[in-house]
Amino acid sequence: MRVRKVLAVLCGMTMMASLLAGCGGSSGTAQQSEENTTEQEETTEAVAEEADDTAETEETTANISGSITVWEHSNSFESALEAVVAGFSEKYPDVEVEWEIKDGDTYYSLLSTAIQSGEAPDVFWTNGTSSSNMADLVSNGALMDLSGEIDFSDLEQDSLQIATIDGKQYSVPWMTLDTRCCYYNKDIFEQEGWTVPTTFDEFEELLAKQKEAGYTPISQCLTDTWSILFTYEPVLAAMEPEYVKGLADYSVKATDEPAANALNKMLEWKDAGYYGDNVMGVNGDATILAFTTGKAVMYIGGSWSTSTISGNNPDLNYGAFQIPDNNGTRGMVGTYANGFSIYQDTENAEAAKAFVQYCASLEGQTAWVQATGGVSGSPKIEASSEIVQEISDAETVYTSWQSVLANYAKEGESATTIWEEDSVKLFEGSVTTDELMDNIAAVMQ
Repeated sequence: MRVRKVLAVLCGMTMMASLLAGCGGSSGTAQQSEENTTEQEETTEAVAEEADDTAETEETTANISGSITVWEHSNSFESALEAVVAGFSEKYPDVEVEWEIKDGDTYYSLLSTAIQSGEAPDVFWTNGTSSSNMADLVSNGALMDLSGEIDFSDLEQDSLQIATIDGKQYSVPWMTLDTRCCYYNKDIFEQEGWTVPTTFDEFEELLAKQKEAGYTPISQCLTDTWSILFTYEPVLAAMEPEYVKGLADYSVKATDEPAANALNKMLEWKDAGYYGDNVMGVNGDATILAFTTGKAVMYIGGSWSTSTISGNNPDLNYGAFQIPDNNGTRGMVGTYANGFSIYQDTENAEAAKAFVQYCASLEGQTAWVQATGGVSGSPKIEASSEIVQEISDAETVYTSWQSVLANYAKEGESATTIWEEDSVKLFEGSVTTDELMDNIAAVMQ
């Protein structure tokens, strides 16, 4: 299989158990002979069955050929996509895969344009029910229903929620828990005598110390709604843990006072200079770069950022922690990640389904989880690094605030779109926290 890569940069951003059986000796030679013969026959049958299965698999893969184009939405997943494509290539040598990364806020507009012009990729990333985008694509007839096409049995059942609309599966989730954490520069911490905070108050005190010492405490991008969200949710969980617990069953509302309190806290930090002097003039890539080059002491972001951080600076001595609440409890906000969908009108349906099926397999999932360095959401897949273990060091897992917006909006309304549009405006100063919350509340159940 020929693999071609096109990297389009549009923005400057897992039990294995062993069964040991003992065999008792027999005094009868005839009995031994009979047992040996039986064992040989069983072994021969097993080998024959395995050969048949292999032949069937080879025959199946041999019948699939052609070419497909795959779109991914972020440079953070380049190494993971490479690993999956490489694994797929061994099974389907006659399928050519051209993959592209459309990195930046314009991903969905580019996808929409490609679909409208008849040049849609065969396979492309969607963020599932985390926002309204996949639902919009479904309503417009752009996505293939994968319910009877793809075997999802290797995936955790809970993960399928992010890929399900009206009881049908439209994408393949990844067995990574998309979580957020606070990364920190261990060398600077040691040099300055700082320790990882054990309460939220200590965390705020640490920010002040870092600023006073001449550092940018948190590398942050307030011009990107996702960068804002991935800081907001850990801060919300640390400030208002009882409220965040209620998000799981919607016994609290997404726009209750605690939700506004956390946004106001982030605004306080901006005014205090904790994000640096040019926070409204940098993008997501520059934000991570500032942390990896030591210009900022900490960076609050997604668990998937580990590959980018290490890629930027392989020698960086960094760690991660969950921001604790004032009871000392470390909570982790986590949701399963979503993966690829298939274009309904693809001219390469069999090849596209083969690729997405590989993504849904344990092999493909393991490749993705370990290449991203992500937090594993499956007991079948081991975490790949020490930093992931640090990220996972939490006493509880919380529901994502943003997923509540997606799952409990009124029919025909999109609370996530309001958040995406107004969150940046909040930090620009063109809307207030109360206005943002009122706008969201108006479209929520």
